[in-house]
Amino acid sequence: MSMGSSWQKFSRPDPPERGSFPLDLNGDCADFVKAYMKCIKGAKGDNDKCKPLAKDYLQCRMDHGLMTKDEFSNLGFHDSTPKTTPSPPSK
Repeated sequence: MSMGSSWQKFSRPDPPERGSFPLDLNGDCADFVKAYMKCIKGAKGDNDKCKPLAKDYLQCRMDHGLMTKDEFSNLGFHDSTPKTTPSPPSK
């Protein structure tokens, strides 16, 4: 008869569902956080000036399995210049 063991085998979790933001316990993206916080302080809280650093931080999280990979356009990052489709050549 096998009784349940209180010991469980732990493994690295799968990337979380959207909306979940696990801690970066290994500090994989700590340098990105520091750079972003320094930028925010220098920009007096104007996060638009620091968007590239925020994007780099999210990329780091995706690269290290701390969040599900997604398109940056789905994460609120949009090109500042509108993309236009080329016109067909005239005859």
